[in-house]
Amino acid sequence: MELRRWFILTCILALACAVSLARAATGELRTHTQIVTAGDIEYAIEVAGTIDPENVEIRIENLGDTPVIDPRLTVNGLYDWFDIASLAAEITRGCTTDEEKALAIWEWVHWRRFQRSPNDESALHPVRAMNGYGYGICGHTASWIKALCRAAGLEARVWEIAGHTVSEVFYNGGWHMLDGNVKVFYLARDNRTVAGMAELMKDGWLIERSIHPRDPWVRGNDVSWRNREFVHYLTTERDNWISDGYDSENRKNYSMSMTLRPGETLTRWWEPRLAKFESPDKDPLAPVRYANGQLVWEPDLKKIDLLDYCHFERWDNISSRQRDGFDPAVHVAEFQDESYSRPSRFDIPTASSYPVVGSRFQARVFKSDQGRDRLTVNFAGPGWGGGDEVYNFQWGGGTENIDLLLDPFVYKNAPVYTYRLVFLVASGKNSGRQERSGLESFRLVTDLQVSPYGLPALSLGRNVIRWRDSLPGERKVRITYTWRERSDNTPPGVVDRAVSPDRFGTLTPILEWQPARDPDKGDGLADYQVMLSLRPDCRWPLSPATYRNVGSADCRWQVPESFLLPATTYYWKVRARDSRGAVGKWGDVFSFKTAEKIEQAKR
Repeated sequence: MELRRWFILTCILALACAVSLARAATGELRTHTQIVTAGDIEYAIEVAGTIDPENVEIRIENLGDTPVIDPRLTVNGLYDWFDIASLAAEITRGCTTDEEKALAIWEWVHWRRFQRSPNDESALHPVRAMNGYGYGICGHTASWIKALCRAAGLEARVWEIAGHTVSEVFYNGGWHMLDGNVKVFYLARDNRTVAGMAELMKDGWLIERSIHPRDPWVRGNDVSWRNREFVHYLTTERDNWISDGYDSENRKNYSMSMTLRPGETLTRWWEPRLAKFESPDKDPLAPVRYANGQLVWEPDLKKIDLLDYCHFERWDNISSRQRDGFDPAVHVAEFQDESYSRPSRFDIPTASSYPVVGSRFQARVFKSDQGRDRLTVNFAGPGWGGGDEVYNFQWGGGTENIDLLLDPFVYKNAPVYTYRLVFLVASGKNSGRQERSGLESFRLVTDLQVSPYGLPALSLGRNVIRWRDSLPGERKVRITYTWRERSDNTPPGVVDRAVSPDRFGTLTPILEWQPARDPDKGDGLADYQVMLSLRPDCRWPLSPATYRNVGSADCRWQVPESFLLPATTYYWKVRARDSRGAVGKWGDVFSFKTAEKIEQAKR
């Protein structure tokens, strides 16, 4: 008996230990709820752990009796991607020259996208694309850069180069090619400036000596065919032309403007909780990374007049409990008869600033049992048409609970940002009784696709949340953040000591540094990344070829030939990645100066 008890106790302790370890690895779910009653407020959320948390959910609920217009959340001054002006202002914050603005836009675009083409022409606009999708191909990225440059006060244009699309930005008196899709620009022959298309079309060596990284972290040598591919794209100048074809979309005034009606909730997840995404294919491949959200409207129709939020005309013969005292909540105003047989009509519209990828309508409806009585519901896109019938209550009478999955109709009309539920209702007079057909209550769920890059994410430490809206009067909004703190890994420390001298007599020096330290027991260092720049702040590389991975834990990297100039000061920095993928912060900026006279091979 004692042995059995010991065995059971051992199993319980082992299970408890396993659960404890799992919690330590993944962290407990944490929530923070804030009630907002003003149109512009700030509050703070503290996040503990050793690395950035796993952001799970952000929920905004309109608890008041009035619509909340243009809800906006930022975290530590980031994620204000409401419109093209706010997006460009965030990206170029702190930039003082046109060159800095152009490079900041190029860098921002290539760090926040992956290769996939949305089935949505409006995704050629960066506000639509980066809030709703987070992906695009070369034409999209060139279009985004042009639109963002325009918003930042820069002149930009798009080049089609027969197999690829790139952008070119004008600053410092000339044009400079910036490819946000391939994460590349090409250093000109002077080894100081970014080359433009005119120079690249004549000089394939500028392309040959560079690299074309596929990933923001993994930056190694090109395979030979990939290098030849881009040389061919750019130097076959008869196939290259300037295109304005994307301007029809990227010049539009898209924004994330939306309205939360009373009783409506906007929930967004950082993961594809619903596994729904846009696609024109029958058996589509899921995007590499995407997220979902939902708009859920379940209004209290005893408190609000639904018709205040519906589309109808004065001749549509529709009324509400608040307007005439009759039930149900929305119903036929005047009974239909032989002289007036036209059904009553009202539309419940839904508008989202995110792409709609599904919908469900659950409701309680009433129809009196008369020969003329009926109640139908149609699904319709924007406009005023009747749409497709999704429900018909024709025979019998009384109350019915309905549950309509509208996904097939949403996908049929994709991409969708607005849709309507069209109600056609008729009631014949019943021997003086006042029973009228109509809608008593409902719950409308709208499924959304969301880009996880654009969500207002919490990070490790203190997070200052700013809420803004455009509602002039009173509001009552509840904001709930849910996240999981992480202490399962600690990033490597910074590289703060260089071994290399501060002067070099060669144009292909070897840069050396003291190894970073990883505080986690058992973790090793897997790789280093080095950036070499002409800028003292080392914000952007001299060339993509001087922004490289070492590919190992070796604390040394040789600068490739042909990029450095004599008698010139260069700046460099390093960051480390551990064996579990955690990336440390950039370390101190080091510098060196090349000798006054160094022979360099000519090409």
